[in-house]
Amino acid sequence: MAEKLLRYSDELADDVKAMASELRQSENQVIETAIKFYRDYHYMNRKACFINEQILQVIQASFRMAENTINQKTNKLISELSVQSAIQNMIIAGSLEVSQKDLLTYRLRALDFLRESQRIFRMDELTDE
Repeated sequence: MAEKLLRYSDELADDVKAMASELRQSENQVIETAIKFYRDYHYMNRKACFINEQILQVIQASFRMAENTINQKTNKLISELSVQSAIQNMIIAGSLEVSQKDLLTYRLRALDFLRESQRIFRMDELTDE
């Protein structure tokens, strides 16, 4: 490691000394850390893309997870709504006289119909990509 001499003001020297004391480090360690911070700052402002790649990956992963969660909840809701719609249609077809037993039968028949016709509704399949 090459030895370098630095010149800086007495005011800055006092600040470095105070930070070194506070951090329980040598003045040299404080100055080296400060230079590394400035090097990274310079890189991010001059050479890096708009957003650091690691930050971009974290943000994209968060969005994918949120999108997946929203899609799962939406899919569940849409499927339940389709079942309820099928039940209502069967009730209407049954002349509005429905017992609890018939209601359960209608629900099971509606689920069977949706499975057989592969009408499981998914929000992500409805959007154009």
